[in-house]
Amino acid sequence: MNSFPFRGDMDNRSILYMLKDWITTPELKVLIQSFGGNLQTDKTIVEQINQLVEFSHIWNFQNKEKITDIDKIRWAIMNEGLSREQQEITLTAAKKLGLIGCTIPSQRVYDYILVLGGVGMSCLLGIKYAKELCGKYGISASNIVGFARMREIMKLERTVTDTYALNAKTEFDLMRAAVLNVFGSLELIDRKEYISENSNKSWVMEYYNNNIPLILFAEPFIEPGKHKANTADTFSFFMKQLEVGCGVNILLITDQIYVPYQQMEAIRLLGIPYNHSVETVGFPDE
Repeated sequence: MNSFPFRGDMDNRSILYMLKDWITTPELKVLIQSFGGNLQTDKTIVEQINQLVEFSHIWNFQNKEKITDIDKIRWAIMNEGLSREQQEITLTAAKKLGLIGCTIPSQRVYDYILVLGGVGMSCLLGIKYAKELCGKYGISASNIVGFARMREIMKLERTVTDTYALNAKTEFDLMRAAVLNVFGSLELIDRKEYISENSNKSWVMEYYNNNIPLILFAEPFIEPGKHKANTADTFSFFMKQLEVGCGVNILLITDQIYVPYQQMEAIRLLGIPYNHSVETVGFPDE
């Protein structure tokens, strides 16, 4: 299951059933066992989830010793510590668990298509897939919204980001360049911003004229002194700034490996409290 499609009228029991199906996937069990773990199936679903959360620290390669800050970027982490068997088991499980694979959305009409930005090519590939879904697959949307952050582009990213955003300074610049690359020259019809000396508190909104209106966000950190901006910050800013209300149909586009996580966050932060229907898909692995 790639995206756990969630309807606004689904109850908590339905969500737990989806989670149970996911964590009891045979390929996940084999993966856990290959790293010395064992999921206790005689426990309740909540107990099993808590057990998996605790066990998952073994996979937190960002906190391993002798890793520099730049190496802690997820896509820069090497798999040198894994045996060939573990690598094969991991890829098999990843495919089965929806961490690899491009999925066509289940609906044909959405109020919002949200493209979640990121490092490297993420902004460009996400925006490109949004256009492809609307054109090639005939999906209708009232708005396409691109989310990015005001963080500075890292030197490690330049090799790829310079191919489509040569003078970009921030991730928000990457998202803007992505939109212009994919949709061509667009008219900027409105811009709102708050610029602080602390870039973590700054935010920007840009509105572009297009047959499907385009809105670009650079959201602030909710707690800039405590953590980097995360999915919760993105969704909170979206709800507040656009006054979305309740009961709309939302499609999220993200990197394939983040699909299950982003979907569960969307259910937790958008689906349950606001009765939004939410679905998350990953863009093609070009």
